[in-house]
Amino acid sequence: MDVQRIELEADRIVAEELDRARQKIIEHHVAAGQRTTGTTADSITIAVTTNGGVTTGTMDARPYFAALETGTQPWLSQHFRRRRDGSVYPSAPKWFIDIIADWAAAKGVDISAWGAATKIMTEGSALFRNGGREDIFTPEIAALSDRIADRLAGLFDAQIVESILRQ
Repeated sequence: MDVQRIELEADRIVAEELDRARQKIIEHHVAAGQRTTGTTADSITIAVTTNGGVTTGTMDARPYFAALETGTQPWLSQHFRRRRDGSVYPSAPKWFIDIIADWAAAKGVDISAWGAATKIMTEGSALFRNGGREDIFTPEIAALSDRIADRLAGLFDAQIVESILRQ
């Protein structure tokens, strides 16, 4: 096997393992009841490049993807509205209320979008308040490098054996 074929095989291995991890992450996400519209799952992309004999694989997702495990913490910058008597009360901005309303409609949940958005803004999401979880992407990312290393080691072992047998 020549160097170019080894590089192509390494690219294939890295791409397969990244895709496998992506699929497992989506499965965990769905099993946890977090999938609503599919936008988050659809945002997970993989790319594999080779430059100077070095194969690099990346997995990327939309901003705040980590919130699948951590939840959403209370906002550092709170938003308030003023009552007619001059007192103020916390109130999420309209754009965030709209996001929650869209989520609730897609999920088929009948909630006050304003109330839910304001609670998340002031106290964090229920997942955050309950300490988060580590079963959506953490185990897959941890196992990913081991699987890639094992498969690449097998590739190089086969190359060494093939080289010895040719002599």
